[in-house]
Amino acid sequence: MMKVLIVDDEPIIRKVLKSMIRWEEHGLQWGGEAVDGEEAWEAVQQGGIDLVVTDILMPRMDGLELVKRLKQTGADVAVVVLSCLDDFTYVKEAMKHGAHDYILKPTMEPEQLVHILTEARDGLLLQRKEREQSEQLKRQLMLSKQAQWGQRLQKAWVTGMPDEELEAAWFRDGGEVASYLIHFAPGSQMPLLGWQWPDALAYISLSDQRLLLIYEGPSRSEEIRRFLLHECNIPEASFFITDIAAIRGVEQVKQTLGQHEALRSRYFYSDIDGTMMEPEPFSPPAESGDTLPLEERQNLLKAIAGRNEEAIHHWARHICLRLYREKPPVDQVYSFLHELLGLAAAFARQQTETAVDTFERKYVSLAAVQSRLRMQELTEWFDEACRELAAMLQSRSEAATRNPFVRKAIEYMRNHYRMPISTSDIAEHVKLSRSYLSDLYGKETGESLIEALTRIRIEEAKRLLAGRERKVYEVAEAVGFIDAKTFAKTFKKMVGCTPTEYEEQNK
Repeated sequence: MMKVLIVDDEPIIRKVLKSMIRWEEHGLQWGGEAVDGEEAWEAVQQGGIDLVVTDILMPRMDGLELVKRLKQTGADVAVVVLSCLDDFTYVKEAMKHGAHDYILKPTMEPEQLVHILTEARDGLLLQRKEREQSEQLKRQLMLSKQAQWGQRLQKAWVTGMPDEELEAAWFRDGGEVASYLIHFAPGSQMPLLGWQWPDALAYISLSDQRLLLIYEGPSRSEEIRRFLLHECNIPEASFFITDIAAIRGVEQVKQTLGQHEALRSRYFYSDIDGTMMEPEPFSPPAESGDTLPLEERQNLLKAIAGRNEEAIHHWARHICLRLYREKPPVDQVYSFLHELLGLAAAFARQQTETAVDTFERKYVSLAAVQSRLRMQELTEWFDEACRELAAMLQSRSEAATRNPFVRKAIEYMRNHYRMPISTSDIAEHVKLSRSYLSDLYGKETGESLIEALTRIRIEEAKRLLAGRERKVYEVAEAVGFIDAKTFAKTFKKMVGCTPTEYEEQNK
């Protein structure tokens, strides 16, 4: 419904007009009243007013001055003038300045008021529709021109053939342009159709998540940012902009794509305040010539298969530290972590299928990975995924198994882990062949017999080390390892630190 503002310095007139008709029945709504043009101007400035019914002769600002000001500022309202017979000259002047119609106070009837207001309403709606169509046409023409230049620019890149018209239009007399690359998180970008990039020379859609804009003149980064935030309603965390200035040729525009990627990498590996993040000190594995943490990935998957919660946290952290240290291309990081989470879910599914479905829906998605535009955010999210996975796997405890042979094997390992027992000893105790028991145990628990025995030994070793009652070699012997060296190597692989370091951490 359109809101109507009544402007008159006589209270009785305002009261009569308010009660004269049933506003809602005619698609109108009482929008308030004002005692003069100054008060009415302030009300229109605040927004929400569509129709103004104003007297002519009033103190401070009269109705004629109000009509003129509304016309000059392009206010999106329709004006109807209230007139007495002796000030009709003013009414005609108001009509020249944009008033829609007038009403004579002495002869005013409800039907006449409704008729004039509905006409003013319909005229305003038509005016708004025509203005929107005109603006849409301008946007389409602008968009078309920008798209055409973008297509020509891409053609020049692909064919290597110069585009003399483009060069002349952009770089005549030493002219310069600047390129702006908008990087979107998945699902945040709007369809290109209908976008108007004010004064842009060209745009190129490089992918669903990257849009290149070419401008001339001063920096437009802040202008583009405001446009995305306020006109397109895209959250600030869902995009960022890189810009390259002082470009003096078509070929140089193409070369800036590599510069944009370098700026994207710097943004990705930077902290929230823009400073480059450096990883915490750690001992990387032997150099393999690969910037991706492949060995750490294998260790994480082994930890998942063994339901080793501490090792899962340890290797998840070291994967991210290695990525910070090596700083591989951003898209490589996204692909690597997406693939890793898929493998992690597959390993976990061997042990607990129902919970994995929920995990996969939440985490195993390239869009979910790519929606984190900084490595800091991605690290926190990846750590959250691994913690959730570890908790999910821990909830499936040994006690949950229903198979009596598996329960008997677990009981035997817990009672005899201090001794140098083997898988053959365990099989002999439960009265099954070693191969059959191994297969049965693996299907039931998701880990092998030797992995389970090693995990039990390391769990007890951690308890003894935390108590600081024995030396490392004594702990190794107490939990069934043949020597301290083998114990230390196994402990570090599963826990992520040496036995001595574990002691220090648990003082």
